Amino acid sequence: MGVITKNITKAGITTYQAKCRRKGFPVISKTFRELKDAKAFIREVERGFDLGELPESVKPAAPPSEAEGDGTEFTTLADILRSYRDEAVPKQRSSEIATMKIDLLLEEPLAKTAIADLKAALAKWRDDRLKEVKAGTVLREMNLIYAAINRARVEHNVEIPDVKIARPKAPAARTRRLEAGELDRILESAKRSRSKGLSAAILLAIETGARAGELINLRWEFVDVSKRTAHFPITKNGYSRTIPLSSRAVAILEGMPREGERVLHGMTSRTLKRAWVLCRERAGIEGLRFHDMRREGVSRMIERGLSVVEVAQVSGHRSLAMLQVYARPTAESIAAKLG
Repeated sequence: MGVITKNITKAGITTYQAKCRRKGFPVISKTFRELKDAKAFIREVERGFDLGELPESVKPAAPPSEAEGDGTEFTTLADILRSYRDEAVPKQRSSEIATMKIDLLLEEPLAKTAIADLKAALAKWRDDRLKEVKAGTVLREMNLIYAAINRARVEHNVEIPDVKIARPKAPAARTRRLEAGELDRILESAKRSRSKGLSAAILLAIETGARAGELINLRWEFVDVSKRTAHFPITKNGYSRTIPLSSRAVAILEGMPREGERVLHGMTSRTLKRAWVLCRERAGIEGLRFHDMRREGVSRMIERGLSVVEVAQVSGHRSLAMLQVYARPTAESIAAKLG
């Protein structure tokens, strides 16, 4: 069965990921700029499924024979990226996003570069890319490329020359918090959202300091209102944790309908992102991300007097350095403690 997923990048670029599944065949996916191309791709793949033979244009590369030895199929960066996308990415929690990013990279001229010429091509691509997007985006894309290259070296014994190039300077850590009146404007705008759980998601993010993905995957079976706790069995850093719930968080949860297994029933990372962007635009607020609600929540915990250890237990940060990135108490709140 073919499925098309519409994606919108932070830069506002719309793409369409076509994915086809059928028993007895590998999962086939590809990302396109145009919807019509994604539909045509699905028709071609499903025709191949029906005939029992995939067309050459969509057929995955055959594994190398023993005579050839591992690694001989890799001649360009595209081969390395496809291998990483098809073999490693499906095992990752953020596989859908990583697949989309790799598919977009495969459309770049850089992907056609021969392995022997990668270093110079990467440097040129980096410089050109920095003219289009921010340094943070380029850094993340470079990390993805290097992860694919390193895996090809280790898992497939591909001989790849040194491709290390200077990385862009990392952007300063975000310090954005809610300003006076912004939360009221956001919540008022959220009332008009088609995503009915948006207001609850915003408030829970502030009250718990949890990541968006953690809240989206939170199931009612892991919420204990009587003990005022919530349990996240799967988190970004791989460690499960149980967090305390504020009285306001409890009130929010008690006021929500239990329509499914998950607290934010029907909401996904994509729908939350889209709903947030539209909500923010309706409210006339710039430069505020949903993830900033996590910083707001962590900072408020510090301002309420919780210890660093207590805050880290709630937020899930494994080091003081990482916690400091999120904890941004205001100068006014610190001054009030000084007396």
